[in-house]
Order: sequence, then C-alpha cells, then structure tokens
Amino acid sequence: MKGKVAPGAFSYFRISTDDTAGCVKAYVGEGQITADPYGMDGGIAVTQVNNLQNLLKFICKNGFEHHVAMGRGSLADIIEEATVNYLNWEVYRHE
Repeated sequence: MKGKVAPGAFSYFRISTDDTAGCVKAYVGEGQITADPYGMDGGIAVTQVNNLQNLLKFICKNGFEHHVAMGRGSLADIIEEATVNYLNWEVYRHE
C-alpha cells in the first residue's frame, strides 16, 4: 500500500491490560496529521501531538505498547467518557 494521508485532526487511543494489577488501562488524545513530506513508502501519516515528550514518558513508565488506533476527527472526549463512565476503565487523557 502506498499513499499520503490527508492533513487534518485525528484522535488516538490505546487499550492494554495490566495482568499484575488485574485491570484494563488506556490512553487517549488528539493531534493533527500534517502535510509534511516523508521519505518512506506505505500509508504513512506525519503527525503533531502537543507535549509529545510527556506522552512518551507516560507510555514508557506505564508499560504501554506504542501502536495506537487512529481515527479522523476530535473523538477523545467521547472515547474518554465511554470508557471511564460506562466501562470503569483507567484512562489517561493526554492534553
């Protein structure tokens, strides 16, 4: 597959299990897909996430895998509400 992802708002979401603590945990946030060029083949999107270094520290300190689900638009509020209020999951909201 080869293509360029169109610029615009996107949301990301990661769910993981913590077997030691016996719980489901997740993180969610939003960013922008940019029009920046890249030198690789595939369906690649260059993104901008505010305070990315803080997010990466959180991911590493809490044992999350780095792959996420991405969706176009601003969906983090909806995802956070559904997972926290209805599923009772521990969710980190990255701002």
